[in-house]
Amino acid sequence: MASVSEVKRWNAAALNEIAATMQQREQVLINSGDDFGKIMPVDGWTGGAADDAGSAHRLLHFRIDKMAAGASVVHKALMQASDAIPAVQNAIHAAENLAEKYGFKVGDGGQLTDAWAGKALPQDMHPEDRARAQQQIIDDVAQALRTADDIDNDLTSVLRRAAQGEFGTGDEATVAAAAAAAESGNPGLTLPEPPPNASPSQNAAWWASLSSAGQSILLRDHPDWLGNRDGLPGAVRSQANVARLPAERAALERLHTAAQAVVDQTKSVYDPSGNLMANALRNLDQIDRKLRSLDAIDAAMAHGGRQLLTLDTSGERVKAAVGVGNIDTAEHVAVFTPGFTSTVDRSLHGYDQDMNNLQQHSQNLASRYGDHGQVATVTWIGYETPQTADVLNPDKSVASDGLAKIGAQKLDGFLNGVGAAHNASGQPLHLTALGHSYGSLTTGIALQHDTPVKDAVVFGSPGLDISNRNDLKVPEGHMFSEWSDQDPVPRLDIAHNFGTSPYQGISGGVLNDIQQLSTGDATGADGPHHITHEHGQYLDENSTSQYNMASVVAGRPDLAVRHVQPWEMPVPPPVPGDPIPAPPGRDPQPPPR
Repeated sequence: MASVSEVKRWNAAALNEIAATMQQREQVLINSGDDFGKIMPVDGWTGGAADDAGSAHRLLHFRIDKMAAGASVVHKALMQASDAIPAVQNAIHAAENLAEKYGFKVGDGGQLTDAWAGKALPQDMHPEDRARAQQQIIDDVAQALRTADDIDNDLTSVLRRAAQGEFGTGDEATVAAAAAAAESGNPGLTLPEPPPNASPSQNAAWWASLSSAGQSILLRDHPDWLGNRDGLPGAVRSQANVARLPAERAALERLHTAAQAVVDQTKSVYDPSGNLMANALRNLDQIDRKLRSLDAIDAAMAHGGRQLLTLDTSGERVKAAVGVGNIDTAEHVAVFTPGFTSTVDRSLHGYDQDMNNLQQHSQNLASRYGDHGQVATVTWIGYETPQTADVLNPDKSVASDGLAKIGAQKLDGFLNGVGAAHNASGQPLHLTALGHSYGSLTTGIALQHDTPVKDAVVFGSPGLDISNRNDLKVPEGHMFSEWSDQDPVPRLDIAHNFGTSPYQGISGGVLNDIQQLSTGDATGADGPHHITHEHGQYLDENSTSQYNMASVVAGRPDLAVRHVQPWEMPVPPPVPGDPIPAPPGRDPQPPPR
């Protein structure tokens, strides 16, 4: 494997000059070779000598064809190498700069040493951020060296094969045809595939190590590699997923035609139990709902200013994530995870509008009262949420955390992917996780793992699957909750199957560091906002609950309106003769005399 210092010394400009010289020599070979090809046969020359001359001519022409074919492929490979090397070197330089920022030094073999060992970290540097940066640096250097080895091995192979005359058939009519056929029929340098079972930071490092030309080729030829790959830029994922939509729709339409044929055939089959028809109709309905999901995605994307960050048609239902704004250039990114009964076909339209409103509200607060950073929001329906029909199914029930745990693993990858892409580009990131209903349970489980989330808001939450606040890897003072006065969901988990409640007003809810925000009528920094009462109203436009979320997303949680607990409300002086009101859990005191 090449070392860091060796790759940094590679001279792409020199390779480019050699390639240009090779192209000139190739052209001379083509012109001279084709002229040579025209000298035989000579009119009127026959006999043994003519036959021997013809054989020698054909042999030489064969060799010229092979030489031209090899020269053509070598020229192509040199040009590809000269284009690919700067991206690898830039990736190494970026990793070294990130290492210097966080107090590390990159060794020649890609290993890291801690230059700040035994020293206190700067006050504005969080240990969690430094640990993530350390892993990102390791992955960046490892992937850069992996891509460098791929370039080196491929170019070596091309040069060896050309020297051995392995390119071209020698049977082409002209030397020009031989060179053209060899160039079009041989890839030259191949692009490295994504690392297997890669983490988001490894994916980000792989993508950063590719040249712009290589990235464009993969977007054209392998969008299926890219669209759902956590760690890649949102613009890349969206372009890939949008490109995949026609093929996904065509495949579903073929399945729909076949499923409809089964339904039609089943009508003439003796089926006293009705099970055959029920199964056939269930399959047809599932495909129908997937096609309607693609319709919903198309409608959302048609609004403009959207990014299709996840597209997965496997399983029982389509999974998708749609961003409002640009998650690559936005400093403030919010990822919203919905819950019970949410599906792409039925829910994306409304949630996309909610996230559009929240993005605008957050942007307004960031521009007027914050750091003026750009804001992007994401509707993440990247898991199969529990449905009403599955309430009694222990594996899929809303009363179980089974689907939440599956979803949390995917959400964790998505959140870390946003962070890894920002790290790779050097773009600052303030990431907020939003979770509603069962989606707050999914979010709570995801936040028990290392993510770049700096703030989180859960609303209408049945629980977070935690026993104490320290289970959540969110900075202290940056975990928030909301609960509307007529929302029954936070009280449903009376057995605490989903852990300690995030609300202090519920028995067992003692998580003092989860700050409850108001959902009542209130006046915020940008004016008055209205109360919300029900489970589905938290994201209502111009509501206090939406304002509070927008304040958190904009990086100004200090602007949010706090919920005042009953025991925190001021108590008027007791009237003589009346009992003194008692704090919660205590008996009233005798009236004053």
